[in-house]
Amino acid sequence: YALDMLLDLAGCGVEGGNGGMTSIPNSRVGQMASEALSDLFANTLLPKDRKLLSLEGRPLYLYDDNKRTLSPRILLLWRYEEMLKQRYASYLSRYLGRTLSGEDEPSKKNALTTASFLLKEVPEGEEILLAMIVNKIGDPVRKIASAAGHQLRMILEEHPVMVNVVAREVQ
Repeated sequence: YALDMLLDLAGCGVEGGNGGMTSIPNSRVGQMASEALSDLFANTLLPKDRKLLSLEGRPLYLYDDNKRTLSPRILLLWRYEEMLKQRYASYLSRYLGRTLSGEDEPSKKNALTTASFLLKEVPEGEEILLAMIVNKIGDPVRKIASAAGHQLRMILEEHPVMVNVVAREVQ
């Protein structure tokens, strides 16, 4: 429940209606919630060595016959992973995407730093994060475009194998 509350504070709750916020949150509150969320996702919730899998990506068909059974505990863990994947995707698209396409320059810079941090730390959502950072290279505000270039350089310093992927995305 705490994760959902943080997502609501950042304005990217998963549930609609009264359960999730539909309005844009206070900028400072959203930024603080975003910092907490990025730290929580990168250091606690997301695996550093693989992407999350949804239930469609799991071999459930192997357990259709009566010979093999699947533990309810495993099913719960798989469902938890799917829910975590949905919440992380919501955070990326609703908070970071909205902030990077907004007008507030300090918030954009902070969101760029957050996107870069997440891209360096966890493989989940790397396509979305890389596209967000690369798109900001063409930002009309020079400071934001420069910050995007700097963040890409920092990413490539830490992950030199990504040079080809970044070059393709920039083209």
